Amino acid sequence: MVLQAALTALFLFASPDAVHLNYSVVVHLNENGAITEQTSTAVIPLNGMGVQHYSALSISFREGMEDIRVTEARVGHWRGGRGSSEGYIETGPHSMLSGAGRMESSYKETLVTMPGVEVGDTVYLEIERIITELPLSDVYSYTFSPVMEDSVASSSFTVINDSERQLISTDSRSSFVFSASSPLPEHPLAEYCRNYVSIASGTPEELSADASQTLSDLSHTDCAEIGEILQETGSSPEALRAWVAENITYIGAEAGLWPGWSPRTPKQTLEDRSGVCRDRAVLLTWMLLEAGYEAYPALVSSSGETPSLVDGRSFDHMITVYREGDSAPWQLLDPTPEGLPENAGISFGLRGAGYLPVTPSGSQLNRIPVTGWNDTLDISITGTIAGDLITGTLEAEAFGAPLELVSTLYTRSAPSLVNEMFRRFFGAAECSDVTMSGNKLTVHGTWHLCRTENALLLPGLRDVSLPGTRLASMLLPVLPDSFLPDAPAVEILTITVPSPWPSPVLPEECRTAGYSSSVAFEEGNLILHESADLSAGAEGFSETLYARSGTSARTVVSK
Repeated sequence: MVLQAALTALFLFASPDAVHLNYSVVVHLNENGAITEQTSTAVIPLNGMGVQHYSALSISFREGMEDIRVTEARVGHWRGGRGSSEGYIETGPHSMLSGAGRMESSYKETLVTMPGVEVGDTVYLEIERIITELPLSDVYSYTFSPVMEDSVASSSFTVINDSERQLISTDSRSSFVFSASSPLPEHPLAEYCRNYVSIASGTPEELSADASQTLSDLSHTDCAEIGEILQETGSSPEALRAWVAENITYIGAEAGLWPGWSPRTPKQTLEDRSGVCRDRAVLLTWMLLEAGYEAYPALVSSSGETPSLVDGRSFDHMITVYREGDSAPWQLLDPTPEGLPENAGISFGLRGAGYLPVTPSGSQLNRIPVTGWNDTLDISITGTIAGDLITGTLEAEAFGAPLELVSTLYTRSAPSLVNEMFRRFFGAAECSDVTMSGNKLTVHGTWHLCRTENALLLPGLRDVSLPGTRLASMLLPVLPDSFLPDAPAVEILTITVPSPWPSPVLPEECRTAGYSSSVAFEEGNLILHESADLSAGAEGFSETLYARSGTSARTVVSK
């Protein structure tokens, strides 16, 4: 019975939106140096989400570096009399440019609109991407995996090499065929779950060295303002990172040989007081060099797992790395986000991302650690009980990701909205006088209390589970009147209030691998201690969620 319930839940949570009857990719390295990536699929939408997704598809590309050809786009309707319908194809500037502060006319998208798609129809799509120029280096790579968000009945990957390039690969074969053994996408029972293959015409070290040669031309010797900034700000790496983040507006424009990858010179960035991540990273690199550090830009792949073989297209972000001495570890600085806590260096959103320092001798592909950041939010409420409310003062001490979250809310919110922001953040009925000093936050407010004549339920940490790997818990009210903070943390809550009864009956202590809750009675006060480890990869996570779903460990009754 337990197994049946577990399997039912698994199907509910893992149910795909569509099934690919076949999914194939052919990579052809041509004699003339061009590379063709041919992707074809026949896919059946299984629900409304699948219909929405496969009714309109966007294919991004860089004009002048690659071209997109849609060789087949049609819908085979399952209902009698409808036959098939051809898709509509149009190409234009990418829709995300204006909203993201980007003015890069070479960034295009081909939109494929499939008319009249219904659940059960079959969508046929075949696309050719012809690559004539690669960014930063002529190293080319492609990673194929038969696992995706939707189900895949069968898939294949083929490599045809008619060029003079020597390819390296994670597998010695040139043709791969995968057959599913499970209808569930990304499920451990699928035999191809761990199967993927990467090919490349060079190593990450070669890519790093090639990109370094390209970026070395972006000299700062003609930019006297860098020295002036150092005199004003000092040589602290974190202070210089903060200066760039706060003084360079995020606006991108075409620059260099490879639009979208080529940064502008530090002088251009400072003159315009604007730039995207790559412009900021190069500027910060030269600032750190001027201050006496060994510093380099670093390419970052912030979306998904970074494969072991990469090219310039594998990366979507740029940061700066520095160190003091050849044997010292790299220190990471991201000059793009504002409002980071002191000495944070990078946003917690980059944890787990792959990064490649761009060095003259070439560097290995690295991964930003996921653990070891001391993500903690320690909340203490001291107050009095009146009716069904606790009125008092909340003091919170934050470290790591929670500190970044709290700091961003405090510094980036309009002054008139700060109280409302933290009322929602801490689940208060009312909130006033929010102040923050260092990593400590103080809030005056009232919190709802579940109470009857003979019992009361003290408020506690409420878990919020988000799609993906990160989870958080906060003193949050019921949705939608709350935030969904995406921050891993160990959270600790202490509530001290006078007891309504002289001799209360206390609940039994609850303690599991990642959770504990207890109520003590000391000098007329009820003192709740609750702790939950909801950091990514915490042991006993399912047991923790189960324990926290109950309320008995926070319920006090009178004798």
